[in-house]
Amino acid sequence: MSYSTEEFNRMSLKQFRDMFGSLSIPIPNEIFGKYRAEFVGPAWLRRSAAPALAITGLGGWWGKEFFNDGTAINIIFHAGNFSTRFGMKFVQARSFIDGRGGLALHYQKGNPFPWMHVVDEIRRVDETTLLGMTIANVAGLRGMAFPFILQKD
Repeated sequence: MSYSTEEFNRMSLKQFRDMFGSLSIPIPNEIFGKYRAEFVGPAWLRRSAAPALAITGLGGWWGKEFFNDGTAINIIFHAGNFSTRFGMKFVQARSFIDGRGGLALHYQKGNPFPWMHVVDEIRRVDETTLLGMTIANVAGLRGMAFPFILQKD
C-alpha cells in the first residue's frame, strides 16, 4: 500500500510506531542506491527537524545512499552542491520499536556527538519507499522514535 505525504503528515508518533511494526523488513542488498528523504509526522516535528539536524552537523540533509557492502552515508545538499557525511553500517538487530528482528543503520564510531548514539531503523513501505525511525540509543531515550521517509531517487 502506498501513502501520500499528506497521509504521513496526519499520523501521530504512536501511529508511526504501529505502522512500523506492520511493515516488512528490507533485505540490505535489495535497497542499494540513493534515497531522497522527507520529514513526516506531526507539524511540530517537521518544523523542528531541519534546525535540529543543522545544529548536530547534518544541515541540508537530502537523503541517504545505501551501498552493496552493507554501509550507508547521509547526503547533504548545501549551497547548490551535494556532499556526504556520517557513515553508517547495516546491522541485523532486535528493533527498539517492536522487538522484532530488523534492519538498522548504526552510525560508525568516530562520528561526532550525538551521531555515535543514533540508530535509524528502517522498514519497507512499498517498492520505492522506506520508513525510517530515528532513535537515540541511550538508556531512557530508546522509547522515542522520530519518523522520516526515504524515496528511491
